[in-house]
Amino acid sequence: MKRILFLALATLILFTGCHKDEIKPLDYSMLLLVKYQGRYGYCDRNGNVAIKPQYEGAAMFSEGLAAVSRFGKHGYIDVKGNMVIPPSFDAGLIFLDGRAAVKKGDLWGYINRSGEWVTGADYLSTFAFTDGLAAVVVPKGNEAGAGYIDRDGKFAIKPEFTDAAQFSEGLAAVKIKHQHGYIDKTGKLVIPAQFYEAAMFHDGLAMVKVNGKFGLIGYIDHSGNRVIPEQYGEGTSFHEGIAAVRNKDNFKWRLIDKTGKQIIDKEFDGPTIFTEGLAPVVVNKKVGYMDKQGKMVIKPKFQSGSIFVNGIAPVQVGDKCGFIDKTGKMVIKPIYDWDQFVIDQFLNYYTNFVKQNNLSGP
Repeated sequence: MKRILFLALATLILFTGCHKDEIKPLDYSMLLLVKYQGRYGYCDRNGNVAIKPQYEGAAMFSEGLAAVSRFGKHGYIDVKGNMVIPPSFDAGLIFLDGRAAVKKGDLWGYINRSGEWVTGADYLSTFAFTDGLAAVVVPKGNEAGAGYIDRDGKFAIKPEFTDAAQFSEGLAAVKIKHQHGYIDKTGKLVIPAQFYEAAMFHDGLAMVKVNGKFGLIGYIDHSGNRVIPEQYGEGTSFHEGIAAVRNKDNFKWRLIDKTGKQIIDKEFDGPTIFTEGLAPVVVNKKVGYMDKQGKMVIKPKFQSGSIFVNGIAPVQVGDKCGFIDKTGKMVIKPIYDWDQFVIDQFLNYYTNFVKQNNLSGP
């Protein structure tokens, strides 16, 4: 299963360059991970620097804490930049449901918001908590087994699967030998293992692939019914009722609704995701933003761009990153490094975790 599974600053330029003429007070409701001159830090949605770029590595804020690294070790800071969990881990992931996966040596375990271990470092790999459970992989002799633990570190679903993914909409994809199916939160197999690949549920549907690596994808509902039969070479999960798909013999992408009907009589050079009614699309090698009727609301002029979250979206100008609002106005000037690691975190966090766990704020 693919696992889908982000300098200390002494110059005045960064502090003034990212502000509007009228400096607004810091807004801690949404801190954005940014990179400047090779170091990671955070600014608010108005462009004010909240935490100076100073870290070798960093992650999104989640539940008020963010994993950061210095000198090869990872710890956690709060929104004021205080190191509240000392950097003693070899890796650290985001907090969800009050738990974060951290790595010691070659193994993973979970800590709470005080930095206390709630499990041992017992796992080969881990997922974040969703729906109150986390998928973990443990050694089983010469092999490995995947199951699910609760917030106390107890196995709620025994590690009897070949692989496992996070819960979404009450169901989780698991691998049994060479095929994938879906279980509920009791561990009951509610959709038999029959798919080569199986993705998370979004908008009531999950993307599945049949007939091996070079097979076809379609979409199923919570009962396993094939709502959109397997017919595409590639696709995305549904967001706001829309998915992007392409035929196996065609490199162009189309947009479909949850019945499989094409919603816009256009084809695109790449896939996209709708959030807040807009989606980034590539036109003549430039990125703009389109609404669900196919109207280009923001003209294509950026080298790259990601989704809108709370009214703003990161865009690439040259080799720099700025943020625009839904009118296309640059609300955070493009002074930061365009870093795909940061952009991927932004996309993954807001499409796969915020909605699933009903998170808000940093």
